[in-house]
Amino acid sequence: MANVTISPEALSQMIAQAVAAALANEKASRKDAAIAAAKDGKSERSMKNEILAVKTFKKAGFGDVKLHDDVKTYNRWIAAGYKVKPGEHAVKVKNLRLFHRSQVIEISGEEKANEVAKMQEAIRKFNDKKKGMELSQNA
Repeated sequence: MANVTISPEALSQMIAQAVAAALANEKASRKDAAIAAAKDGKSERSMKNEILAVKTFKKAGFGDVKLHDDVKTYNRWIAAGYKVKPGEHAVKVKNLRLFHRSQVIEISGEEKANEVAKMQEAIRKFNDKKKGMELSQNA
C-alpha cells in the first residue's frame, strides 16, 4: 500500500473546501425550508411558535395537542361557540395566552351573542380611548 503524505497547506485547503461546501448545503436547505413554509403561508417564526406551543401543552399535561383544533386563544374559543370554564387559567406561550379544549365548555347561541357583544363593546371603548389620546396629542 502506498504511503500518502499531505502537506499542511493542502490539508488546510481541503478542510476549507469541505467547510464551504457544508455551509452552502446548509444555506440551501434553510432556503428550501423557508420556501416550503411560505407555501403553507407560515413564516419560520410562526412554525417555531407552533412547535413551542405543542411542547408547552404537553409539558403542562394536556397530552396530544392539535394546534388550531385543540388550542385557541380566548377570543377564538368565543367565536367558535365555547367559553372558558370558571377557574381555568391560560397557558402562556410567548406573547399568547392559550386554552385547551378541555378547559372550555360549549355555549348556547344567546350566550355567544352576549359574549360577542361584550367583545365588540370593549373594542369600541378601546378605539374611542385611542382616538381621544390621538386628538389630545395633535392639539
